[in-house]
Amino acid sequence: MAIAFLSIVIFTFALGLLLLGGVTWWIERERRRYLGLVMMISGVVIAIGYAFLGSRFSIAAFGRLIITVDLPRLMQTAIVYTLGVLGGLGLAGGLFLWVSGRLVHPTPFARQLAWFVLITLLVALVISVIAARISG
Repeated sequence: MAIAFLSIVIFTFALGLLLLGGVTWWIERERRRYLGLVMMISGVVIAIGYAFLGSRFSIAAFGRLIITVDLPRLMQTAIVYTLGVLGGLGLAGGLFLWVSGRLVHPTPFARQLAWFVLITLLVALVISVIAARISG
């Protein structure tokens, strides 16, 4: 479990360096653009190096796997969970802003759309509960 957690941290760090380096390269001028390029290259090198330690090439170089985790499956799971968490958080945050009226002042169309989404989610919940009862 710890190796899976650390692998996700390493790959997320590398992805963060790559994305933020790209933003830095895009926004900055002249000399500071090189900092963005260095960040992007660092992210790619970290990801490739860590993936190397968990690949068959590690067996050829060191005689064993250094990182003993199924990296492709782990990354797929991490991406799906991350997108799920961000999606749920975004929905909850949007609903909070809509209900509180702090940043969003809903129009009648927006209210109608919100009711539609709410009813659709309730129907999906009922169908999911029925499916869970049938399968289990």
